[in-house]
Amino acid sequence: MSEKHLDKVNFEFIRYANCWEDADVLIEGLNLNHNSKVMSIASAGDNCFSLLSKAPQKVIAVDISEVQLFLVELKKVAIKRLDHTDFLEFIGIRKSKKRRSFFALIKSNLSANCRQYWENQLSQIEQGLIHQGKFEKYFQLFKNEVLPTVHDRTIVNQLFAKKNTSAQIEFHDQVWHTPEWEKMYRQFFGVEMMGTHGRDPEFLKHVKGSVPDLILSREMEHLRKEECHRNYFLYYILYNEFNEAFLPHYLREDNFYNIKANIDRLELHHGLLDTALDNHPDCTHFNLSDIFEYMDTDLFRNVSKDLINRSADKAIFAYWNLMIPRYISSEFSDEVDYLKEQSETLKEKDLGYFYANLIFDQKK
Repeated sequence: MSEKHLDKVNFEFIRYANCWEDADVLIEGLNLNHNSKVMSIASAGDNCFSLLSKAPQKVIAVDISEVQLFLVELKKVAIKRLDHTDFLEFIGIRKSKKRRSFFALIKSNLSANCRQYWENQLSQIEQGLIHQGKFEKYFQLFKNEVLPTVHDRTIVNQLFAKKNTSAQIEFHDQVWHTPEWEKMYRQFFGVEMMGTHGRDPEFLKHVKGSVPDLILSREMEHLRKEECHRNYFLYYILYNEFNEAFLPHYLREDNFYNIKANIDRLELHHGLLDTALDNHPDCTHFNLSDIFEYMDTDLFRNVSKDLINRSADKAIFAYWNLMIPRYISSEFSDEVDYLKEQSETLKEKDLGYFYANLIFDQKK
């Protein structure tokens, strides 16, 4: 594999402070057991932690960004050293003036490079880790500067008020989805704004068609469903915080303590998948996030073939399509089966409404 497709991407800062894929459907689809050996794109670490809740043999968190891995390592050590209440304070779920003290308590457990990085980034720790990614700051701009131009807090609160499906549809169609909302949405979630403030422009260059049209249609579909009332992704986008009544998987108390019990099974790997596969050629399960989104067709085929060749028999590959359709099972149908029913059933439950597809493929 080549890093050429990432040459123009800046990895000097936190790009994602949270994972933006639904861990609940990921875990259900992978169906891990104690013998599972999982390779997972690291990102902010959240879904790697969630995978640990099922006590697999090992989870290898892989990322090309050293800074993202510094974030994962800090969260990992915090999970190991802190109880649930203090962890929620430390990372920014709850208000706190003790984050420097928490960091002082746990920093000796960090690797030297990671410790040095965070000692130079104490302001980010003080402000809450979950709010420090470029992607999260994109939504902070949206909530603070853009959203108020079309909807006030009363309307936003009404969106999350519990309603049956017919009432939710009526609210969406008559109150929420106004011409002003649609115009604003198309502008804010266009390629220029998203590339400048959200995802890196290099991550959008293979997209065909209108980015805001694609995202708007998915937003309209989801906000007309009752499920949106408890969608922590949507809640963060509109409030810039998580509601403790419906937290992401790894932050829920029962899951947190299961993760804590298995936290030493998490291994961090800095680099691309090929170097991780050199060290771990027999993984049984893969969380590939939406990495194929950033690749041209040839690179996608090469990476897919490498995964097939260097994985265990019957390995399962989980991944999302955002705006570009990519299926390992379509390119290599003689070697990989598309788990169609499972994929479609779980996509219906997926809180990541902005994704086009959730795919589970299995090696024959």
